[in-house]
Amino acid sequence: MQKPVEHSFNSAVMLESMAESVLITDTSLKYPGPHIIYVNAAFEKMTGWNRNEIIGKSPRILQGPDTDYTIFNDMQNTLEAGMVWSGKTLNYRKDGSEFQMQWSIVPVKDDHGEIIQYLAVQKDVTQFVITEKRLQAAMEAEKLRLIEIEKANKKLNKLVSQQKRTLDLFKRYVPEPIVKKALKQDDEEIRNGELLDAALLFCDIRSFTPIAERLSPNQVVNMLNAYYSIMSEVIKKHNGVINQFVGDEIFVSFGAPVPIPDPEISSVKCALEMIDKLAEIRRNLDHILTEDMAIGVGIHYGSIVAGNLGSDDRLSYSITGDAVNAAKRIESMTKKIKNAILISEPIYLKTKDIILTKRWGRVRIKGKREKIRIYQVLG
Repeated sequence: MQKPVEHSFNSAVMLESMAESVLITDTSLKYPGPHIIYVNAAFEKMTGWNRNEIIGKSPRILQGPDTDYTIFNDMQNTLEAGMVWSGKTLNYRKDGSEFQMQWSIVPVKDDHGEIIQYLAVQKDVTQFVITEKRLQAAMEAEKLRLIEIEKANKKLNKLVSQQKRTLDLFKRYVPEPIVKKALKQDDEEIRNGELLDAALLFCDIRSFTPIAERLSPNQVVNMLNAYYSIMSEVIKKHNGVINQFVGDEIFVSFGAPVPIPDPEISSVKCALEMIDKLAEIRRNLDHILTEDMAIGVGIHYGSIVAGNLGSDDRLSYSITGDAVNAAKRIESMTKKIKNAILISEPIYLKTKDIILTKRWGRVRIKGKREKIRIYQVLG
């Protein structure tokens, strides 16, 4: 064993005054060495070992059951090569309590470059390690939280997508304005009826039965889908609401369930554009139709009762009243006229300054004592 190192006064004072623990050993790195030849006051405070007790012993005395010995694998080769070695692991105080120690060992050389001692500067980093572990745990928890949020977002997006698809599909069966209005109402309000003034339009394909009889069922469905698709766009453009598709008949309201400005004008403009769209529909059906497609349109304006009718399990938006019967009766009068648009007097009075018409005559409506005057829209 080497003799204790002698220090100059200034060196001793400097080492004793250091806040970091300092330990000096001899160069016997193989077990059971090395041997401690000096420790400062900071070492005593950190480890609980008095210098008189520790000098002559090996620093291995600080190691214990949970010390990570793998960190020492390269220590001997590094130090014997004259390089600085650093490490961090769990160590034990004299009383057996654990603490995390980080240290660096520096070879001390003489004037000839020979290694004569090893000086280790040590630091208790227990709180740092605890904080680091807590931070790591927090980061892992946050990572897991973000993963769960991402999973939840995916589920939510899937649910929203499914709900949107359901709503879009639902709006194919129920007019969009009716759906939007219902979403703003509670269960009780949905079942309430209301009295409204609206323009009502009925439209039929002329000679539909003979056309359908010579077509296959698939061709009939394709024809109606092509017809309804284009007509629906026109009706939506003019703020109309399709209440029913019944065979080749379309029943449209303007101003119900949601009021719109000038429903009479919108209904007539819609009917005119529906006539104009027949040529496009015919071109789209050229592969199955050999004849031209013609329609008849009847329009009336009046008071209606509108609301969702049915049971708790099934509801249907319904428009009823004399005005509906009148509009349907007017449309039925177009059967012998190709692409005719017939309107009642309330529609005529509101639109006479913007359309060309001719007086048609008076007709009796079932349930009405007085006949109503009818006009034909010419353009």
